[in-house]
Amino acid sequence: MYDSVSKTLFLGKKILYLPTCHSTNDIAAEIVRESIFPEGTVVITDHQTAGRGQRGNQWITSQGQNFTLSLVLRPSFLLVHEQFLLSQAVALGVRAYLRQYTPKALVKWPNDLYIDAEKVGGILIENVLQGTCIAHSVVGIGLNINQQQFQSLRSTSLGKSTGKVFSLNEELPQLLHWVESYYLRLRAGRRQEIRDEYLQYLLGLEQERTFRAGENAFSGCIIGITEVGKLQVRLADGTVSQFDVKEIEWLWEG
Repeated sequence: MYDSVSKTLFLGKKILYLPTCHSTNDIAAEIVRESIFPEGTVVITDHQTAGRGQRGNQWITSQGQNFTLSLVLRPSFLLVHEQFLLSQAVALGVRAYLRQYTPKALVKWPNDLYIDAEKVGGILIENVLQGTCIAHSVVGIGLNINQQQFQSLRSTSLGKSTGKVFSLNEELPQLLHWVESYYLRLRAGRRQEIRDEYLQYLLGLEQERTFRAGENAFSGCIIGITEVGKLQVRLADGTVSQFDVKEIEWLWEG
């Protein structure tokens, strides 16, 4: 269904298309372990039966309407403590792809994609570490493209938000182009540029929001992200707290 991508340097030159599979991340991890295919290999499916999201959640998507894919990368230029930079770069690449069609595309910490206040996609990165560096990464991307109906009221798709119908075969090269573009910026050492742009497009930055940590709900403002990817929140009393992804939950109104 999908052809090798011509407009990238290495991403998508090898595409493994599976009509259905349990998890593209699992298939990509097998490729990494066996060293079967080169960096930039894409595993993509129409129907994923056991997709994973953040916090151990399941990623559910309608068959043949959206992107469910994984990328095989070798970011050995990143140290272990720089893992979140890869997440930031990929999220910015996906956001840049969405930005072609809507100015309302934002990143929600740590690596979800939103259009306004509705989730359109998510990223799950699984790294293999070797010494002080990242040896391999499997980058899972789930992106709602043409799906129109969702179980969650806070979900959307690119098609639903724009009123258009997209050809997945034609859109895949565009998506991979933008992800590769930001990955190459990261590989070129433009780390601070990635961090700054991530903040520029971060949903809720410097806005009063409601969160939950443990059993406690509280208000605060997101003011930044640490270098290791923790969320910095300024509390009502003026103090600043840092949270890891499993330590804080965003509470939505309505």
